[in-house]
Amino acid sequence: MRRFAGVDCTILSTFSPGFGGAVVPEWIKPWLENGLGSVTLFASNTPNFESTANLIRDLRSYNPDVLVAIDEEGGDVTRLFVREGSRYPTPALLGQCDDEDLTYRSYSSMGSVLRELGIDITYAPVADVIAFENNPIIGVRSFGMSTDVVTRHVAAAVKGLQSAGVGSCVKHFPGHGAVLEDSHHDLPHIKMSLADYESQHISPFKHAIESGVAAVMIGHLVAESLDAKLPSSLSGKVIREYLREVLNFKGLVVTDALDMGAIGGPAKIHESALKALTAGADLLCFSGMGDQSTFVASSFDWIKSAVDSGTLSIASLEESRRRIIGLRSTHKSTSAVNAAVDFNDLIKGFEISGLVELGQGAVNLVEIGTKPTIAAGDVSWGMHRELRAVGIACDIHASDAETLATKKLVVAFRDAYRDAPLLATLNRLYERFPEAIFIDMGWPTREFAPKNLIRAFGSSAVISQAVAARIRVK
Repeated sequence: MRRFAGVDCTILSTFSPGFGGAVVPEWIKPWLENGLGSVTLFASNTPNFESTANLIRDLRSYNPDVLVAIDEEGGDVTRLFVREGSRYPTPALLGQCDDEDLTYRSYSSMGSVLRELGIDITYAPVADVIAFENNPIIGVRSFGMSTDVVTRHVAAAVKGLQSAGVGSCVKHFPGHGAVLEDSHHDLPHIKMSLADYESQHISPFKHAIESGVAAVMIGHLVAESLDAKLPSSLSGKVIREYLREVLNFKGLVVTDALDMGAIGGPAKIHESALKALTAGADLLCFSGMGDQSTFVASSFDWIKSAVDSGTLSIASLEESRRRIIGLRSTHKSTSAVNAAVDFNDLIKGFEISGLVELGQGAVNLVEIGTKPTIAAGDVSWGMHRELRAVGIACDIHASDAETLATKKLVVAFRDAYRDAPLLATLNRLYERFPEAIFIDMGWPTREFAPKNLIRAFGSSAVISQAVAARIRVK
């Protein structure tokens, strides 16, 4: 690859691709050396803290100024704690606790971990307000269904992360909580008056901006009151006219992953990249899946042609480059918080009914969940480790095992609201074992309400620890 200069480096500074594995791949090295603006880390890049820190040092050996980003939300969406489950609670449970100081401490602690690894920005927190119980993609990633709760806790999370010296990127502007489609696959449309949308869904973003949030991620959704035709991520009306001018946001505008189905998928990634920059986005986020080297090359060529022809202003890209470079220098740690959240603080957020205490003696345990969302991916979850850690011996069984009746039964499940066969399995188990303890470890499945139930609002490791502490009789 030839050495870039001038315009070419400016174009490349707006790219944030991903890649597989904990070693810098050969294909990305020339791009880094020529001024690649950012890299986004995912679970395959972060098998452990030592490997992650080494990878980041290696990336910076090719480009000292590269902005290192990660999709670390806390709770069930984690890249750093995939193998053991996150040491941080979900936003949903923090919203249930409704303790802004707890939210601040949780995100400040997480930010300290990210900063120590060398990460500059995390795509968190989710600022979407859930409008429908059965939202398919946001779920426990949101602080809840109350605009007031979400607004207050988003601001606390932003301040916590940035106090630790890590940039916060709120998402998915202008608000993804009022949709029933998953934008990884389909393009959602929100049909709501601007006044209602602003008061119910844009409010958390507005207050995050007033709190000094470093970045805003634009969602792939059509908010018809802002732009009736284009997805927000590709809309100048949404980014330039509304986010920049009306809300007066001066920070970094990041796209959601450009290979998502809502805007045409991988086949149109180069077109989507150009449209996003033309609309006013600063940083182009690629998901890390598929042939990233081809995506980067095709997008670069497509954008370069637009700049050369005058279709895309180089001045706007230079402004984006200044924002990207500036983010690394503006966020310095002001907080010494780095301890993990005490799981006992989380118990007050649980919804509990019936008798959920376990005394001496072993139990039979069933752990069942539906296929994870693309956003979360496969992450370790369940209750077996945590029950054993508090002295409760457990044998793990399938839901249809003949031996379930031999001991007290505990059933941990998640997200049955979006999986009819799983919900049917739970109903059969409850019919057979009405005295069993059920632990709902996802976004609440309200249509399933057994007698003995804990709704935990998440399945991260720290939440499992809190559940175990709650049900263990000393």
